Amino acid sequence: MEPKSFFAHDTDEQIIHTKRLQDLNTWIAHLNYVSTECDMLVKIASSKLNDKDLKEELLAEVELNSALLNEFFNYKGSIERFKECNDLECDLFYINQHDDVYTKYVKHINDYRLVKDKVYLKILD
Repeated sequence: MEPKSFFAHDTDEQIIHTKRLQDLNTWIAHLNYVSTECDMLVKIASSKLNDKDLKEELLAEVELNSALLNEFFNYKGSIERFKECNDLECDLFYINQHDDVYTKYVKHINDYRLVKDKVYLKILD
């Protein structure tokens, strides 16, 4: 996805809104890829490594990833309400909400990578 150029006539709110959507679309795209990748890793753990525990751990990651994707799509719908803010308290609510979503994204990706590393280590074993 191409980053959007900003112009002098863009308001702060327009810029913030656009940046939030860019962030969120990037995170959603990455989580969609994680879904695909994790499905392949489940098949590897099951058919090539014959490791039921690892397969179950990966399936749990698939479920967590799906839940997070749903949460992110719901959040995407709520971003539009940011435009209705007319005070700092409202702005801070949406800023903090975006930070919370980002924190969940980073934690999930880090947790997923730990499980994925187990697959690679098992393959190399």
